[in-house]
Amino acid sequence: MNRRSATVAVLALALAACSPAETVSTTSVAPPPTTTERPLPTTGPPRPPMEVTSPAFDEGDPIPVRFSCDGQNISPELEIVSPPIGTITLALIVDDPDAPVGIWDHWVEYDIVVEPGDQLWPEDAGRLGVQGVNSWNLSGYGGPCPPQGENHRYFFTVFALDAELLIPEGVDSDALRMAMDGHILGEAQLMGTYSR
Repeated sequence: MNRRSATVAVLALALAACSPAETVSTTSVAPPPTTTERPLPTTGPPRPPMEVTSPAFDEGDPIPVRFSCDGQNISPELEIVSPPIGTITLALIVDDPDAPVGIWDHWVEYDIVVEPGDQLWPEDAGRLGVQGVNSWNLSGYGGPCPPQGENHRYFFTVFALDAELLIPEGVDSDALRMAMDGHILGEAQLMGTYSR
């Protein structure tokens, strides 16, 4: 092989070594470190669930006589803790599922305007919002009044709603439940007992 042929051969080898197919490295390279996505910042600690409490009695305890038909027949103080964000109004149904004729309503009220923070309804609250009718066909609160010798349960149920219902005054609990359908953000309940 002459000098010229040798030079051509060396150049051919050099070009082959630099061809695109050979310039890609086959050595495995560790990928660059990735960063873990951080959760979006929150506006504060998680909001606790809504609760209904009363300084007059604890969950499952007897309701004091003054809140019954044997006493002053006035409504107990209620505190509604942590209504859900977005609550516009509250509704209240107090009923006795142990009545001989079936569920007996003692208090129906709705379109109760929500103030900022927890809601405090005083003893003998009177009119809180728009009044419905109880099972005596009366507006406002009617206290526990079971038959003699019976012990009944009384459920104070508060509903957090995303709207003002704007239904007529004086509806019963069935009509109220129908109007609330699709608007309930949360509900909470306090149960007390009463016997005679």
